[in-house]
Amino acid sequence: MKMKKLKNVWLFLSFILMVAGMASCSTDDPTGVDVSRDDIIGNWQVTANDYENVVEGEGSGNYVGQKLVVKDDGTATFFGKQYTWKLDGKTLTLSGTHNMRIEVRILNYEGDVIEAAYTCYFLSEDYEDSGHFTFKRV
Repeated sequence: MKMKKLKNVWLFLSFILMVAGMASCSTDDPTGVDVSRDDIIGNWQVTANDYENVVEGEGSGNYVGQKLVVKDDGTATFFGKQYTWKLDGKTLTLSGTHNMRIEVRILNYEGDVIEAAYTCYFLSEDYEDSGHFTFKRV
């Protein structure tokens, strides 16, 4: 009887390990996925977002509808402001003359949709806000 119980325990543990192994096989890499310059150049619209910051706390949807235009000449427009942009594999960095820098880490890129985590640094105010964007190519 003890051997049967031990066998059942081993089968159960094997099953748990198998399920845990399959659950960890995801295409969404929390550290980001590499994209090329050609992948991101174009017009994008925020279709979903959430954020967290010290002033407003947590929220969602406040950037939905905003357009991000990434141009081939190294410039971009976002939130109605002009930026220069740099792509470092997984991270798109927007830098502006208005003491604000936005780092967008691309978590998933499929078809015309990008899911990303962002951190927005307000340099003159020593303040930052962070969250997630979902962009759709328009």
